[in-house]
Amino acid sequence: MGDISKLTKDEMVNYLYVRDIIRGGNETDTISNINYTNIMLISLPFIMVLILILVLYLVYKQYYRDDKKNK
Repeated sequence: MGDISKLTKDEMVNYLYVRDIIRGGNETDTISNINYTNIMLISLPFIMVLILILVLYLVYKQYYRDDKKNK
């Protein structure tokens, strides 16, 4: 395929589709396979880190308040 501009619209679409598949696969398959479970599994570590930060803050705040009362 030397000159892509001489192709018809349908031939060009097919050519570009095949070229994309050969170069790296079809990316729309992975996008359409994302579901609720995958989203929750991806976001779980971020939620756990936020909870850990909140717990550490509350423990530190409680410890600091108790230390301040003792002085």
